[in-house]
Amino acid sequence: MTEFLRPDEIEKRSFEIIRQELGDRTFPPEQLPVIMRAIHTTADFDYADNLYFSQDAVKLALAAINDGCTFVTDTNMAAAGINKAALARHGCECKCFMTDADVAQKA
Repeated sequence: MTEFLRPDEIEKRSFEIIRQELGDRTFPPEQLPVIMRAIHTTADFDYADNLYFSQDAVKLALAAINDGCTFVTDTNMAAAGINKAALARHGCECKCFMTDADVAQKA
């Protein structure tokens, strides 16, 4: 029998699997959600070893979001994956210039 799950249930289960796969490894609590989201987005567990955080990176990123920053991405796929409603709640926006005529001309 086919089981149908809501997207939020699938995401929850995915994060449970990622946590299990990380095993006993520990990460700074402010970095763990970022690492887990990177793994979830890419299915690449190497992020657990290779993702580098500069000093206060998460704190500064959260401050920028709360100040209504603009996210710029270099791919339309990345832009499509960003929750625009969540950005709007913080006064943020997302921009991708890959299809702009002037970008194509300069390339």
